[in-house]
Amino acid sequence: MKLRLKSSLALLMLIIAVVPAAIVGGLLLKQQSDVEENYRIDMLDRLSKTIEQEFDYRFSLLSTSLDVLSRDRLFVQAIDNFFLAGHVNTSLGTLVKNAPLIQAAYLVDDQWAEIESYNGIRGLSSFFKLKDILSYRLSHQNNNGRQWVFYYNGEDLMPFKFNPTRRGIVVGVPIFQSMTNGLKREPLGYLIVVVPIENIIKVLRPYLKDGEQVVFHNNDRGSVNNIDDINNIIITQGVINNKTPTIHKTIKIKLENKYISEPIEYIMKVYMGKYIGENPYINSLKYITLFGGIIILLSLFSAGLIYRWIARPLSGLMDVVRAYSHGEYKSANKTLRFAEFLMVEQLIRNMAKTIQAQMANLATTNKELNIAYLEKEQANLQLVNFNYQLEKKVKEKTLALSRSLLREKNRRSMLQSLLSFSHELQSGDIIETVMTQVVALYPMAGWAMKNYADNKGIWACENIDQSRLENKDIQPESHYSDYYRVPSNLHCFKVKNSQNDITGIIVMQYMALEHDDFEVISLFIRQLSIELEGRLLNEELARIAVTDSLTGLANRKAFDLDLDEHIQLFNRYPERHFGVFILDVNGLKRANDCYGHSMGDVLLIETSKLLVKTSRVTDKVYRLGGDEFAIILEAGDSESCSILWRRLEKVRNQINYAYLPDGKRVEIHFAVGYASTDQYSVEQIFLVADKAMYKDKHHFYETTGIKQ
Repeated sequence: MKLRLKSSLALLMLIIAVVPAAIVGGLLLKQQSDVEENYRIDMLDRLSKTIEQEFDYRFSLLSTSLDVLSRDRLFVQAIDNFFLAGHVNTSLGTLVKNAPLIQAAYLVDDQWAEIESYNGIRGLSSFFKLKDILSYRLSHQNNNGRQWVFYYNGEDLMPFKFNPTRRGIVVGVPIFQSMTNGLKREPLGYLIVVVPIENIIKVLRPYLKDGEQVVFHNNDRGSVNNIDDINNIIITQGVINNKTPTIHKTIKIKLENKYISEPIEYIMKVYMGKYIGENPYINSLKYITLFGGIIILLSLFSAGLIYRWIARPLSGLMDVVRAYSHGEYKSANKTLRFAEFLMVEQLIRNMAKTIQAQMANLATTNKELNIAYLEKEQANLQLVNFNYQLEKKVKEKTLALSRSLLREKNRRSMLQSLLSFSHELQSGDIIETVMTQVVALYPMAGWAMKNYADNKGIWACENIDQSRLENKDIQPESHYSDYYRVPSNLHCFKVKNSQNDITGIIVMQYMALEHDDFEVISLFIRQLSIELEGRLLNEELARIAVTDSLTGLANRKAFDLDLDEHIQLFNRYPERHFGVFILDVNGLKRANDCYGHSMGDVLLIETSKLLVKTSRVTDKVYRLGGDEFAIILEAGDSESCSILWRRLEKVRNQINYAYLPDGKRVEIHFAVGYASTDQYSVEQIFLVADKAMYKDKHHFYETTGIKQ
């Protein structure tokens, strides 16, 4: 009996020890499995966020590059002047090389005829499919941007080697004559860039690991449930096993920024592989659950044994105790003796005394603990108050430091922007360049500028009402200081040259200028003054270098440069013919000998005026030196050259004189020779025209009998 009792107690202790350990172990394994699953989900979230940010950054960079290029003054002029086609080709090539998303670029005029392209297909007709769409949206344009984005699918917009899928995105940017605020205008042409699917995949694929996959689809194209849909953009890394379990996340992406007029919305689905096979933690949890069930069954079985071996004797003992408590001291057929009852009674009494002593001790201890707790709470309250004050000081210092760093960052960014401003001012339009720069410095402010040299006193405005500039207080001549402020929060800055003369004024509409802002704007004004004066000086020197001082015509250097440029364009575009006229004044030496060099100078000046008056606006007249002149005809085929020759012949047959102030005069006459590229090669055109001129000159002297 005693051996069975000991065995049952040992089994019970084993069950009590094992079952809680098994339950706790299973919970820990389940928690570890949840941690691993959460880690995979977090990795999926980070990958999705990275792809979204990179997609947005690449298209924002593309939109910024297109906006800068569409404002290029030479780029705008190239639409009407084919001589600038070389500049267009170089600019498009630079754009494609610097923007990884772009593969091909086109410049078309307002009739959608191709002017120039890079990596494109010459004579492309696919743009006529976009003509109606873009023209309609331009007529209903909003103020959100000047770029329109379209899909294309199955169109040949570039050679097959660049875009074998024939799918991608087209970005269209209208080109305007001027970017001055407030003018209603029609576009001169359009800049079209093509972003193939292959380039989007090439840019985003490095962010994926083996077995990861990203699928883009648009609401109007593709299917969210069918990954293999031909209209979807699918980006993978490594070999994708379709049997491998995956987790995925779906987010919405908008292709939008301040330049894009109508955003495009994508739905992006990112796939990432799970564990291969079953999770080992889950298998372990299954085994532990099975083992726990077996332990519970054993516990039930053991409980029955314990009841049989232990509960019955204790029940008999309890019956005896109850009988004794009721005065029934005799208990027949019981194995327990009276002495055992006395021992149990004494044991119960001793236990009661011990419990009473422990309760009294517990009350005393509880009182002491309450006092210690109150003291600790008071100390904690003081510590919390101290921590609050400390956190408040730290936040104040951190906020002050953050503001200081932000101001320093903004100032550094502004200074870097000012460095690039000097280069842009050398070649671009002064008013447009300055207004673009000041708006970039302070986008929230209103700006206006008046340039007395080039702008003829007309205001150029951005985010400011021009009627407010009619205030007499704004006139710079009425103020002594270089900076002054007038009512309505208008800050005025004078633009002066090195002789302290006022060359312009810049007005800023802003609430208040801090010291750092005033320093940046003052530095900008000084740089503008220096660069503006330098540009005017360089332009004057450049004009003098290619201008004849006597007649004001272009000189021999300008003729050589222009002739070389026409020859290069003709070699590239053989259908664009041009013509060259060589002219020589008859009787210049005789006029000098008879009336002095003053008469010779007047004869040359009057001859130059007749040549300019007779030529077309597109023709250019040069004085090559001495008594020799030249004319270059754009679009000068043999028929155009003949028309100009007949007009010159008519003028030459009329009687025209060059007069001195004292009334002396000489008749104006000249010899003419010409040639066109549709009859002669570009290497022979000058020699042919020169020989024809000398032949005409010799004929004049033979006919008139005048000696040379």
